[in-house]
Amino acid sequence: MTIDVSAEDEADSRPRLSARAWWAVSAGLAVLIALSSWWGWTVAHQPVRWQDVGFKIISPTQARVTYDVFLYSESPVTCHLRALNTRYDEVGVATQHIDPAAGKAQRLTVTLATTEEATTAVVHYCEASS
Repeated sequence: MTIDVSAEDEADSRPRLSARAWWAVSAGLAVLIALSSWWGWTVAHQPVRWQDVGFKIISPTQARVTYDVFLYSESPVTCHLRALNTRYDEVGVATQHIDPAAGKAQRLTVTLATTEEATTAVVHYCEASS
């Protein structure tokens, strides 16, 4: 017994999405677009951004971090720095206050005291000060 299947029948053999499925897909895409837009707007309106430039381990008790700060408001900024060891434990911390009068883009270098030898030094975060 042979079954004769034409090319047209074979092309239509996949099930079509129901109206409910189309609504679910459309709603999911709308939510994804809304969340992406909100995230982009939030990132674009931050008062400060920073970029790690480099670090140097000076000794087992000192690490130096160099970073750029970009200020987008007139309020002062506080940056929190940290030095980490091979296990990603904090072995040194520092806080630096930045005056916007020194310029909208600044390159800063800070030396951190460490409790043991660090393997890296980075900016943890920066925030606008009150």
